[in-house]
Amino acid sequence: MLTNLVSMVGVDSFLTAETTAAVRSFNRFGKLAWDRTAWPFNSVISQVIPDLRVRSVQVSNGGASYSSAPTVGFSGGGGNSAAATATINADGEVNGIAVTNNGTAFTGVPTVALTSGGGSGATATASMLSYIDFGTTISEIFRVTENDPYGSGSTHNLAFRNISDASGSTDYGEAILPDRASNAPVWVHYRAGFPGYASDSSVFPYIFSEYATIGAQGDWLSSDGQQDKANVIYQQAEAILQTELDKLERQEGQTQPVEFITYGTTAVSSA
Repeated sequence: MLTNLVSMVGVDSFLTAETTAAVRSFNRFGKLAWDRTAWPFNSVISQVIPDLRVRSVQVSNGGASYSSAPTVGFSGGGGNSAAATATINADGEVNGIAVTNNGTAFTGVPTVALTSGGGSGATATASMLSYIDFGTTISEIFRVTENDPYGSGSTHNLAFRNISDASGSTDYGEAILPDRASNAPVWVHYRAGFPGYASDSSVFPYIFSEYATIGAQGDWLSSDGQQDKANVIYQQAEAILQTELDKLERQEGQTQPVEFITYGTTAVSSA
């Protein structure tokens, strides 16, 4: 790709800084193409075990005579690290509990205990939700199903919602599976993260190579102040990628159906 780019821009060789700029352009256009659609080579369908966590705590009985907020504790359920903070109202009743740590690795619903605070009688129940941590493997999720989409003629789709990971323990984020409180495995269709390539890399997605090389030529012209010429080159690069998209979407018919979630059910409609 570097050799081709050198020929395109009409020089004998690149300086070190120019090589670095070219590799950056390759990665820029490679990432744009990578995220353009669900390419077969970067899209994976595999089983994932969700992490069952405490999502919220509902107060079922506020109790009485509390002079300070009671301590909230969790026991049982097989998990760890869950934490929450209770509040009381002017009547000495527990009026709410905020989860400050969802915990992790639960296998069931833990028991919520409210202790100290000078009062008595308050009770609460934990509500659980399943989480999928993207880690460094999952970049975007396309579909989550209860069963293997290749192993059955009828597939049960599960709703999911992407969220950020405030703890910073993951590269790409997390997904919540609403109305599902289970750590049973699910099938996830997802896109792997773009790996990025260094100047000494010997591999690059073949179907992106011409697109990225032409795009890098556009960046070269743009950096030289030849924006009008660069815009023409960018259009040529886009036409190359459109050819690859045509193979995938029109010729091979590998399109993702549009899904609508209504009244707690998931319906699949043609794209």
